Amino acid sequence: MTNRFVAVAAFCALALSALSLFVALSATGDQTPAVSPVPPSSSVPPDTDDSSDAEVAAESAATTEAPLSPETVPSVTATSASPASDAGQPAVSPVPDDALPGTPAAFGPAEGTRLGVVGVTHDDWLNLREVPNGTIAATLSIRIGNSAAEGPSLLVQGPDAVGHLATLDIVGLIATGRTRDLATSTWHEIQAGPVTGWASSNYLAPFASGQRHDVTAEVLLGLSADAEAATLHELTDAVVAQYASAADPVSRVRTVAPPSTLEGVIEVAVDVVGQPDDSVRGYRLYIDVDAAGDWMAANTDGDLATDAGPYTLRQVSATTLCYSHRGVSDDGLCN
Repeated sequence: MTNRFVAVAAFCALALSALSLFVALSATGDQTPAVSPVPPSSSVPPDTDDSSDAEVAAESAATTEAPLSPETVPSVTATSASPASDAGQPAVSPVPDDALPGTPAAFGPAEGTRLGVVGVTHDDWLNLREVPNGTIAATLSIRIGNSAAEGPSLLVQGPDAVGHLATLDIVGLIATGRTRDLATSTWHEIQAGPVTGWASSNYLAPFASGQRHDVTAEVLLGLSADAEAATLHELTDAVVAQYASAADPVSRVRTVAPPSTLEGVIEVAVDVVGQPDDSVRGYRLYIDVDAAGDWMAANTDGDLATDAGPYTLRQVSATTLCYSHRGVSDDGLCN
């Protein structure tokens, strides 16, 4: 009897131990360990293994701009200027009005007006500045092709034709609608390809680039002598004299396209800027002449303007240049 009782007690103790072990193991499997909070993302080093993510982060950081103060004048370059949303809408300059020199002008081109560079010689350029009369951001040069050869008329933006930032239409400058008066000059803000900047109003005008009116008859009528000269310069001067103003304002005359030739017909383009008129700013004259001399030799080994004479006037066509605040109609007339 005693032995049986001892055996039963031992069995119960063994069963109790097994049950305790099972409960302990079950509690361990169900227990969820404590998790420390994830630190903020700013304190976690970025994952730089994914190159595209790293580039996006770098680009995002590079394009974040600090608020402007009146003393802050951002640099207007090809990378910092806001691109135009389309050809007819200018990008907005980041420079606020109170950071600009001068005062708002009473007259200027409306927002979206298309302008071209005028009165700048073919081997010179117009400076595009960060603010009126400020640091140069880019340069604008005219490239006018021979109309007889149907060459392109383009506006090259940049220091030269090789390293230029953009090639624009001849009237590819878009006014933003802001104009400032300084003590002795007026400046228009314009969008030129990837750059927004300011240029002197003396060298900007709206005009219909595709409208060239034949004015040969009236030029010949105004010439007192025969329409022939020993040099191209003499003949060009005689034509320009029909349009240039000697009174106030005195016209600024600049050769915007040097002499070029096709089949013996030589063409030169001249801007006559400054007219005693409240809407017409001036004229771009395309002067075509016939060369009696060896124009091929002059074109390759000599001077096309002096070594192929005598020169006889063939045709003169004109594009009207308008004041920026007046604009131009579809048929090329100033409003």
